[in-house]
Amino acid sequence: MEENQEMQLLGLLAKKPELISECSKLISFENPFSGPRLNAIFSNIQKQYNESGAVDRRILARDTVEFGVDRELIFSLSKSAGFALDIAQYVENVCDGLIKQKLTSMSHYVVNCTTDDLNNAEDYLKICRDTVEEIEKKSAVTTGVTVTEAIQEIYEKAEALAEGKTDHYLKTGILALDRLIMGLTTKTMSVMAARPSVGKTAFGLTVMSNMMSQGIGCGFISVEMSEAECIERIAQVRSNVSIYDFASGLSVEGQKAFYGHLDYLAKCPNMQIERTINRKISNIRSIARKMKTKNPKLKVIFIDYLQKILGDDPRQDKKSQIDMVSAILTDIATDLDVHICCMAQLNRDGDDAPKLRHLKDSGCIEQDAHYAFLIHRDLTEQHSGNYDSTAFVGVAKNRGGKTGNLQIRYNGKTTRFYDEVTEEAFG
Repeated sequence: MEENQEMQLLGLLAKKPELISECSKLISFENPFSGPRLNAIFSNIQKQYNESGAVDRRILARDTVEFGVDRELIFSLSKSAGFALDIAQYVENVCDGLIKQKLTSMSHYVVNCTTDDLNNAEDYLKICRDTVEEIEKKSAVTTGVTVTEAIQEIYEKAEALAEGKTDHYLKTGILALDRLIMGLTTKTMSVMAARPSVGKTAFGLTVMSNMMSQGIGCGFISVEMSEAECIERIAQVRSNVSIYDFASGLSVEGQKAFYGHLDYLAKCPNMQIERTINRKISNIRSIARKMKTKNPKLKVIFIDYLQKILGDDPRQDKKSQIDMVSAILTDIATDLDVHICCMAQLNRDGDDAPKLRHLKDSGCIEQDAHYAFLIHRDLTEQHSGNYDSTAFVGVAKNRGGKTGNLQIRYNGKTTRFYDEVTEEAFG
C-alpha cells in the first residue's frame, strides 16, 4: 500500500469525520495503516469525532506529536484528501494492503520451516490457520448483534405484543394504516409510491408531521423540493390552512394557526430537513449519518425520491443504479438503527389501482422494501374543484404482516392525507 493512497483516506476523514462509519473493516484491526504515524492520526481522528463530532487539525497535531507526526504532515492532509464518493475504494485499498502485509509476515515466518527441528508441522499449520482466521474475522462487516441478543429482542417484542403494547412500532398517525400494520420498525425500509401528481411527497410529509407530533425524531432528505417548500407543506398539514388562503382574505384565527405552527417548527427538536443537489447515494448516506449524529434519537429518515438518486458509478445504466441505491438504503437503515422511508414514482400506465409491478425503473425496490404503500386517487375529483377527496392506500407488501387496501381522505388545498378518526388539526 503506497502511503499516498492512505493519505487520501486520512485526509478525507479529517475533512469529513462522519465517514468514519464507512471504515468498519479497518477499525476492527489494531493498526490498519502501514506506519505508526498514520495509525496515530487515524486513532486521533476517531477520538476527536467521538468526543466533539468534528476534527481540529491543531489538536490532531498536538496529540500525535509523540508518534513523530509533525505539523507539516497534519496540514498536508487537506491537500491529499480524496473524494467522499470513493470512500469505499479507499477503505478497500488500505484493507488490501494490510491483509497482504499480514500474509507476507506469516510467509516469512514459515518459509524455513523445513529446517526447524524445534517446532513440528502442526505448530506451523496453527500459525497459518490463526492468521487467516483473524484476517477473515476482522474483515467481516456485520451488524454486531449476536444470536443471543437477537433472540432476546424477539422475546421482548413477543412479550410486549402479548400485553397489548406496540410502543416499539413507529405510528404513521393515519389510524386505518396503523391498525393494519401496527406501525413501522427501525432497521427496515419502506416505499411510499404513487403516479405523478397523486401525492407521494404529500403522503410522506403528512406521515412525518404525524410522527413529529408523537415525539419521534424525523429527518427529510429532498433531491427535489427546497427546505422552504417542505416546511410550508408541513405547516399546512398541521394547521389545516393553505398558504394560498392568505391571498383570499384568510381570517385572523387562520393566520394565527398557520404562524403558530411555523413558530413551533422553528423550535421543533424532532425535525431535520436537508435539500441537496448532489444526488449520489454516497452523499445521501453522508447526510443521513450527519442527521443521526445531530440527533441520536432520530428514528425515521424520509427520502424524496428514490428514482432521482444516482449510483456512484455513472457508467451503470439506470436500472443497475437504482438496484444499488435500493440495497444501500436498506444497509443505512440497519447501520443507523432508523427506518428509511422512500418516496418512489410509479409508471404512468393506466388510471386503475397501481400494483407493485408499476414501480418505476427497478424490481429490486420491491424486493428490498419491508413495506410497500401504493397511493392512488381519482384526480378528476380534484380537477372538478373538490379539494377534499377520496384516496386509497394499498399496503402491497408488509414483510411478515398483514396487507390490504385502505380508503382514507386527501385535502388538496393543504396537501394532507388523513382518515376520519384523525381529521382534527394537530396541536
